[in-house]
Amino acid sequence: MIYLTKLVDFAKKHSDSGKSLSTWKVIVEGADWQKSQDILESFPTAKIIKGDRARFKIVGNNYRLVIEVDYEDKTVEVRFIGTQDQ
Repeated sequence: MIYLTKLVDFAKKHSDSGKSLSTWKVIVEGADWQKSQDILESFPTAKIIKGDRARFKIVGNNYRLVIEVDYEDKTVEVRFIGTQDQ
């Protein structure tokens, strides 16, 4: 996982997101995503967006997490974590 520190730093500033982000991280670390449908199997409420990216609602959509997945290299890059107004 690339830029995992973004999640850690965000959780420090927004303590209500810590549990959700920790759970998300555990699921992602155990996943073997081959295609975007695999993300939806792990997270049915996620939204697949253009460019091998996905958006997740954190803490009831108070925050959004956007990642980019490289299925071939099996890496997940944290692209954005914040409010939808940011």
